[in-house]
Amino acid sequence: MSKATPNLPNAPHPADESARLAALDATHLLDTLPEPAFDDLTRIASLICGTPIALISLVDRERQWFKSRIGLDASETPREQAFCAHAILKPEVLEVPDACEDSRFRDNPLVTGAPGIRFYAGAPLEVAGGQRIGTLCVIDTVARTLDDAQREALSALARQVVAQIELRDRVDAMREARERQNMFERQLQRFNDELSALVALRTREVEAERDRARLYFDTAGSMMVVTDTAGRVIQANRKSAEVLGRPVDSLIGRDWFELCLPAAERSEARSYFGGLVDGTQQSERRFRGHALNASGELRVIAWHTSRLEDEGGVATGLLGVGEDITARLRAEEHLRHTLAELERSNIALQQFVHVASHDLREPINSILNFARLLARESPDAPDSRSRRYIDFVVRGGERLRQLVDDLLAYVRLDGAEARTDAVSLSELLEDTRQALADAIGRSGATLQVAPLPVIRGDRSLLGLLMQNLIGNAIKFHAPDVAPEVTVTAQRVKDELHVAVSDNGIGIEPSFHERIFAAFERLHARSEYEGTGLGLALCRRIADMHGGHMFVESAAGCGARFVLALPISRMIGQAPEPSARTTTA
Repeated sequence: MSKATPNLPNAPHPADESARLAALDATHLLDTLPEPAFDDLTRIASLICGTPIALISLVDRERQWFKSRIGLDASETPREQAFCAHAILKPEVLEVPDACEDSRFRDNPLVTGAPGIRFYAGAPLEVAGGQRIGTLCVIDTVARTLDDAQREALSALARQVVAQIELRDRVDAMREARERQNMFERQLQRFNDELSALVALRTREVEAERDRARLYFDTAGSMMVVTDTAGRVIQANRKSAEVLGRPVDSLIGRDWFELCLPAAERSEARSYFGGLVDGTQQSERRFRGHALNASGELRVIAWHTSRLEDEGGVATGLLGVGEDITARLRAEEHLRHTLAELERSNIALQQFVHVASHDLREPINSILNFARLLARESPDAPDSRSRRYIDFVVRGGERLRQLVDDLLAYVRLDGAEARTDAVSLSELLEDTRQALADAIGRSGATLQVAPLPVIRGDRSLLGLLMQNLIGNAIKFHAPDVAPEVTVTAQRVKDELHVAVSDNGIGIEPSFHERIFAAFERLHARSEYEGTGLGLALCRRIADMHGGHMFVESAAGCGARFVLALPISRMIGQAPEPSARTTTA
């Protein structure tokens, strides 16, 4: 296929181009072999119109392809060169008496070169739904016109092309229907032996219906039991026999109530089912009942029971469709016990962490206070061995206290619910800026905040999330490079993305999920301080707000952490002042 010809006025696409292309694809004609039925219609068009060339052209996305062609060797041409791309724009025949005099076509390579088109007439092929998928067209190398009879004949032949397309589709559909029917008949054949007695007494149509009904009945995943009005079993499927632990044959003719119900429930059950039979009870009922299996085990069955009637509306029996829910009820009971145990364990864990953190803080604070006193009172030089040991104690105590604080915050989030107050993210970032003022000053960081919206959420939790993200952005920077942190917000489809971007050391893509796990660290504490809980807290807070968190980063290229919230949480847009920047 050649490239588009410069300065060639292309035909505009129809307004419903996608639907038109779908209709074309549905014909399954593109790139198929020649067919005599289409070639005959093309040949008749050539003879009636007296042209050396006649085509059945299908206008595809980027080409026109010829299902049938007379007098032309090419099987397709680019769509931008196609006369037919213009012809499908209107329902009537497009006639071009002299292409050299028509501004749309005079520079067309098919006019200026082979096959040297001068005359063109194309009748659109309009399929069901009104989509014009191509044309039946005639072409000559000399200028000319069609008379009314030829023009009408061309339109009639185009309708015959469409009829042939539709006939082709119907033939394909009939072939598929026959294949499905053959497969279904093969399945029914397997059951002919079981139903041979009935086959001899019924017509072929009734036989097929009963085979199908028996297939559904026997292979159903639910228990199915048919009784007469006295409660004797007429039919039962394999699932019923499986649940009851009895062969199907042993159920037929037996009294259901005597065979399968506990003695204490029989009288009430007979009265209830008698009401279904005589119409005093609702004709279709859902309920739970019991059934005894062959081992004497009591099973719980969820039943849906219907009254069966003859053509005169007289009750002939009952149909019960049941599901053995014994195992499910036991599982639900076990799950309830498990959940109750988990709830008690959670409460105990919360109490333990609270007490442990309180009891841990006191000795940690004592250690820190005394270590700091020793540091101030120590006369040793700053680089002496005793002074280094004291510094180790201070730093270790501070890390331990931070770990206890982060652990307590993480555990408290479990089972908690986020508030839904109106939170101005711009004001929240201002508070975060103040809280991190020392870190910003020490690192020489730049914090730039774009206008941010007002959302519904928990101000305290969101503040903790932002403080962790911005704190990390300031912390994880390369040596001798001042951190640059930017906070932005934008709508992405049905989410609000609040992003914290930095110019730090970045994160390998293989670690993008791992960093959100609790206590997960990618660097030694000697390189970067931290407890490994910050990002786990951030993701938990995002989950509590119905959102999620992810990171976009590569090693050495900075990182972009995104808090993605449902757009329904945004209740107001911040004013549009220029972004504020804080620099050390």
